[in-house]
Amino acid sequence: MAHFQKHPLRAFSKQEERELQRIVKASSERIDVARRAKALLAVAAPQSFAQAALVAGFREARSVRELVERFNEHGLAALSMDMS
Repeated sequence: MAHFQKHPLRAFSKQEERELQRIVKASSERIDVARRAKALLAVAAPQSFAQAALVAGFREARSVRELVERFNEHGLAALSMDMS
């Protein structure tokens, strides 16, 4: 059963979507940044936070929820923010 997402992912700009795709495909990108980009693209697909967590290699849907909240507020800068 799908759950209501209190803070849904905002729509990407064309530039943001291109950059997220580039990051996911780049072999030289930091692994943590690529995982975050992959999770955001999965949520936009649309997949649930739990499904996006599995796809991107996160342990909990909460991690994806927090990433989405940071992305909504800070844009692509959220990819490089410390998650601790």
